[in-house]
Amino acid sequence: MAASLPLFIGLRYFRRAAGDDRFLSLMSWFSLLGMLIGVVSLIVVTAVMNGFEHELQKRVLSVLPHAYIEGPEQKLEDWSQWRGQILGQEGLQAAAPYVGGKAMLSSGGRIQGAALYGIDPALEKGVSAVSENMLAGRYLGEEGGHYEIVLGDILARQLGLNIGDSLQVILPKVTVTPFGLFPRERAFTVVGVFSVGAQLDGTTAFIHLADAQKLYQLGDAVQGLRLQFDDMLRSAQGAATLLERFPEGSQAIDWSVSQGSLFQAVKMEKLMVRLLLMFIVVIAAFNIVSILSMAVSSRRGAIAVLRTMGATPGTIMAIFVIYGLAAGLSGVLGGLLIGLPLALYVGDVVAWFEQLAGLYVFDPQVYFISRIPSLLRLSDVLWVCGFGIGLSLLATLYPGRQAARVQPAEALRYE
Repeated sequence: MAASLPLFIGLRYFRRAAGDDRFLSLMSWFSLLGMLIGVVSLIVVTAVMNGFEHELQKRVLSVLPHAYIEGPEQKLEDWSQWRGQILGQEGLQAAAPYVGGKAMLSSGGRIQGAALYGIDPALEKGVSAVSENMLAGRYLGEEGGHYEIVLGDILARQLGLNIGDSLQVILPKVTVTPFGLFPRERAFTVVGVFSVGAQLDGTTAFIHLADAQKLYQLGDAVQGLRLQFDDMLRSAQGAATLLERFPEGSQAIDWSVSQGSLFQAVKMEKLMVRLLLMFIVVIAAFNIVSILSMAVSSRRGAIAVLRTMGATPGTIMAIFVIYGLAAGLSGVLGGLLIGLPLALYVGDVVAWFEQLAGLYVFDPQVYFISRIPSLLRLSDVLWVCGFGIGLSLLATLYPGRQAARVQPAEALRYE
């Protein structure tokens, strides 16, 4: 039996879709369509989720550094000396001192918790892009002592503050006086409002390093250094390497730890969405099992004739494996042809629909990201294709074995 015979017959069965059996033909098309929809859904949704994750990382890390190195007991003396020792190290772009912690911001009877960072405005430009995302007002001045503060857009709105307004910064620390214990607080003037389009707009505030040192009573010391690397994905390794140069008791914290809960939630959401969409492909694979089983039942006579002509059980099985794989591959290829361009231009497609319908999928006044981002990765495309083809192959094995077990004498007896 020629090696090409199973391929020829299997593809012929697929093209003819079981001859005049219209129900089987319809089932074949439904199976192909199911595989196509599953592949398109997986490619597009995975690309969109990758885009959201990348956009979130970019926006969050435009305000927060790739890593911190904290001094022993959150105090680093002679910070300029330690900064000079690590500058120029491979992979490190910039380092800037900081003093930070939790604080309460109060204005006009309104109180909000925030992450308060004392920074050097000149050096900070190397590790974050706050100065490039000013929505109103200006960035912090080069000189301290003026007690100026820059707030996130949402935080400023929650406190009802505008440029030039005053607020109280209250630390979870106390000052001991002859009259008793009093919370440590200081009045600051709002000089600027920034917006990066992320939740940090509602939780972050910046003051001058010198003002923070006075507020936290650190003298000339700082809490640590904020680091910026060439590759944020290698920041954990880079920070751990630099940590060896710092005093004993210092610790390194990279962005995956400081913002770990946020990005872990995004990864978990992406995983769950992917698992749900995989069921579409699984259902399409079950359809392939059904159509092959019905094809074997309707073609028992043809199988018996092939067996009497010398076809082995392996040849018969190969015919139906190729039949099922052809249906699965057609769905996967069709899904690629539709899914790849749709994944690349999903933002433009949605924007066109919004313009046409006059509706917003993501209202800019409600959501941080108003345009659907997309990031298509080759590894994801290969994974989706491999999953679809693998399931199609598995779906052909049981019907193929059933076809191989057909006995010619029994099959021809009722023809």
